[in-house]
Amino acid sequence: MLIVAWPIWAFGDEPAEEKEKEPRELTWDDLLPEGATMPPPVVDHSSLVLFDDFPVTTVDGVVPELNGENVKLPGFVVPLDVVGDKVASFLLVPYFGACIHQPPPPPNQIVFVEFEEPVRLESMYDPVWVVGELGLEGHASNLARAGYSMKGTSLEKYRY
Repeated sequence: MLIVAWPIWAFGDEPAEEKEKEPRELTWDDLLPEGATMPPPVVDHSSLVLFDDFPVTTVDGVVPELNGENVKLPGFVVPLDVVGDKVASFLLVPYFGACIHQPPPPPNQIVFVEFEEPVRLESMYDPVWVVGELGLEGHASNLARAGYSMKGTSLEKYRY
């Protein structure tokens, strides 16, 4: 009787180190603690709203299991540290106009992103994908308070 043994890797999945390199693709709902739901964005251009009329968002808290994960998250860029046509740090937000129109989204719906080397930003008006290591360190700026932080490794245009 002849027994043929094939190496496991011949028909198996890709090697473990290849899987680890692929970022985990997240949605903004993934950044909400279990059981939390997001209220709709409070950006209304149909009437003049006074600052005192803005509702207060109570959704807060982060997801500890995401700490240190290599992730890919879509969103819009609100630049903080601009160097020419490049940006070194920014707030990543889930919808256009967040943080520029008040009130900003809740902290767990804002990610402070920082790149070691500034990256080229083609347009603030187009959504992007940001890849990097997600952290739970908060960040406060004059625009908003971010509940998450990210060490960015790449920024690319979002493709529908």
